[in-house]
Amino acid sequence: MRTGATQAAAAVPDAAAATLAAAGINSCHRLCCAFSGGIDSVVLLDVLGSLRQRFGYTLEAAHVHHGLNPAADEWQDFCAEICHRHNIPLRIFRVDVSRDHPGGLEESARIARHAALSRIDCDWLVLGHHRDDQAETVLFRLLRGTGVHGAAAMAAVEPADAAAGRLRPLLEIGREEILAYAREKNLEWIEDASNTDLRFTRNDLRHRILPAIETRFPAARLTLTRCASHFREAAGLLDELAQADAAAAICENRKEGEGEAFSRTFLLGLSAARLANLFRWELRRLGLLPPTTARLAEAMRQLRATPGPLYLPLGDCTCHSRRGRVWLTPKRRN
Repeated sequence: MRTGATQAAAAVPDAAAATLAAAGINSCHRLCCAFSGGIDSVVLLDVLGSLRQRFGYTLEAAHVHHGLNPAADEWQDFCAEICHRHNIPLRIFRVDVSRDHPGGLEESARIARHAALSRIDCDWLVLGHHRDDQAETVLFRLLRGTGVHGAAAMAAVEPADAAAGRLRPLLEIGREEILAYAREKNLEWIEDASNTDLRFTRNDLRHRILPAIETRFPAARLTLTRCASHFREAAGLLDELAQADAAAAICENRKEGEGEAFSRTFLLGLSAARLANLFRWELRRLGLLPPTTARLAEAMRQLRATPGPLYLPLGDCTCHSRRGRVWLTPKRRN
């Protein structure tokens, strides 16, 4: 008869296999596990290794050396040893993290890490995010005033057209189950002391704010992850609406050099919320960051108020309006 800990440990590979199956993973795919050496990535790598024969994929790992912790070289060596032991190729990326980033050191390290991992030539980048990470992400983004797409947080399967897709096989698994799996398998992992440093916002949410919320709402983490699913569903519906509006608004006789141009008359017939939704969708389609809500509202106000040509800075792009057409162009980088 299985103990509670053994049952929890057994749930981990089952959930991971379900995600791999949902993504259609097979022997044609190359997977790369983002491997920090912490418990989440150690468990993820162990599970992916155990499922290789079943799904037939090629597996490698990638470790990002941030150089921020005095033990960073030891962590790199630890990751190399684990991968060598399991016959998994390891790529190591050394990155420079800006210490004066406006978003703080935590955000700067995240950006550097993502930039490094985005250079990997694979079909799927596999990440160790779990259910508790999802809850923290939803709460963090809501407190920063995010919209529906931001509150949708992370998806277990995120396909991509040009770059590698993203897989999160542990997203339905809680931190306690991951710990139970690691202990059941006698795994070793790195304990990063900075993970308990409450100066970092995510740590403060994890160790102080969420536990305080749970004294009144014990199921807060599960509820927040369920909210993410609801937000994702709503975001999908908004995207469908934007696609329909874009198809109806597109100008067939656009001028050379204008790119994808929309009918100004059609756009002005949309409600403010629907027009903003179309603009945000188009910016995401172009791979650009959206502007602030205030900046977008001002651009739409000027578009409605000015019948003549317009040239409006809009975050990472510029909005042009001329001769009944409206289009967006990315800002040039120096």
